[in-house]
Amino acid sequence: MRGGDKMKLVQVLSLIKSGLSPAKISKVYKINKSTLSRAVGKLIKAGCVEKIGYGVWEFKKDLKEVSKRPKGSMEVKSETSFKKQIRGHAFVWKIEFADQILWEKYLKRSNLTNQLICRGKVFRIIINGRKTWLTKKGMIIYEPIDFFGRSSFQVKGTAVFEMDQLVKKLLKKLKIKFRPYKFTTSREHYALVKNTLAKQYNDKKEKLFVYGEDGGVWLWVDHSHGVHELETKDPKINRQIQKWYNSHKKTNFEVTPEFVLKAINQNTKNLDYHAENMRSHVEAVKQLSAGVQDLVKVIGELKKQNV
Repeated sequence: MRGGDKMKLVQVLSLIKSGLSPAKISKVYKINKSTLSRAVGKLIKAGCVEKIGYGVWEFKKDLKEVSKRPKGSMEVKSETSFKKQIRGHAFVWKIEFADQILWEKYLKRSNLTNQLICRGKVFRIIINGRKTWLTKKGMIIYEPIDFFGRSSFQVKGTAVFEMDQLVKKLLKKLKIKFRPYKFTTSREHYALVKNTLAKQYNDKKEKLFVYGEDGGVWLWVDHSHGVHELETKDPKINRQIQKWYNSHKKTNFEVTPEFVLKAINQNTKNLDYHAENMRSHVEAVKQLSAGVQDLVKVIGELKKQNV
């Protein structure tokens, strides 16, 4: 990114959250120090960050969504309030176009700063604060921004929208006619923030990792952002876990395995009791039937005697 470009406040905040100091951000992303200083000042005023030592900054809280852009401030689009339940992050997008783009040809006539890596086979640029690799088939985009929503699907939808806007902006900046593309993500994490189970483990300073049959971790506890997160790598799994927790919340987490077993045992006893009653009733009906038959015989004999 060139020094004249501006970064969104949410991007600056995300980079500080990742451990970078403003000085490091200015150097890595080639941002004018005074421009960055103004952004950091706004974050300090909002109570989002705090300087706790030389070159050491502490993340305090995320930005809330603003409906109106204050005069002279950087634009804030992403919803980063923890009123939302899900945080999506760590997206690495792989974009593939139907035909090959000769990036070198377009980069030469643009003012985008670029660097050749991978033995001179891949161009790396930074656009809108995103590290982007330009490959033979398309591009790879590292997304440093966090996205928040009420469900993992909503979060991913927002992330995809932002990715699409970035692809279109890059093509426009290089004066390349837009063309259809396919995309996949090699990384994506979804976290239930302020999760009860995660808080229990974090308070005890214990770790939780759930491994699948393939040996990979699919569920874990994270406290890197200070908000007690239960994380997964799949939006579908995340949604099911969210439903499971919300369902338990309605019963104050009283429906435990012990509760279920106790209910089953009680129902079994009740069934046994009803079965015993049924057996008794069946026997009584049999006896009553036999008595009725005997009574019919007696009445028949009496009728004969009267005749």
